[in-house]
Amino acid sequence: AAYIPGDPKVYEGSICLGVSTDSMDMEGKVVFSGRFDGGPEEVKAAMLSLQGEMEQLPPMYSAAKYRGKPLYSYARRGEVVPRRARKVSVYRADMTSFRGDGSRVECDFLISCSPGFYVRDFAARIGELLGCGAALSRLRRLSSGPFLVHDALPLHEVAERYARGETPVLGLDFALQGYKRVTVKEEGIVAVRNGAAMGENAVLERDEGVGIGETVAVMTPGREILALHQEVEVSPYSSRPRRVL
Repeated sequence: AAYIPGDPKVYEGSICLGVSTDSMDMEGKVVFSGRFDGGPEEVKAAMLSLQGEMEQLPPMYSAAKYRGKPLYSYARRGEVVPRRARKVSVYRADMTSFRGDGSRVECDFLISCSPGFYVRDFAARIGELLGCGAALSRLRRLSSGPFLVHDALPLHEVAERYARGETPVLGLDFALQGYKRVTVKEEGIVAVRNGAAMGENAVLERDEGVGIGETVAVMTPGREILALHQEVEVSPYSSRPRRVL
């Protein structure tokens, strides 16, 4: 997963207005109760105002680490520890439905955001902007880069397809499509498989515009991806392995 490009994530979910919790979702302890007497247009405007780049502090109830331990382990003991804000982005945020009134309003939303974005924090910010408090009540990931939830298969169907001799799993070529390609000559395949560096004489062809320090996917003439390399020199070409696949 560390080598799959950090493409946008898309989620759909629900936000409960009129309540704030210590975990920013409805499973946490209620720390504030309020009322929202506005309408859907105000919620839409709040979501629109959060589009763009922002700095986000990892919630205490999260798997981000401090001194080697996940933050939630401190939060469960009632401790608050220092955290470093991260730059994240909301590419698009839309409200898709609105229901309820007064002390408890729920709205559904669709959001496209950068990797590492905490949607619970997004919900809490909506509550702050509206002055009524808010917490995430439901969340479902729809896509992560090229991987779409509607393409997913239940495990029993994967097993059935394998039993029929089919290959239902997406290949490395699909997963690593965000990397530029370098094709190694037939005689250099074994060396690349064994973790060797590559020089100009081993290259059959390569994509244009690859810069020094950039990671590329090294593949055979038959388009089988062998490794991820980091380019060291552009001309003459040379690269060293980051991960043999």
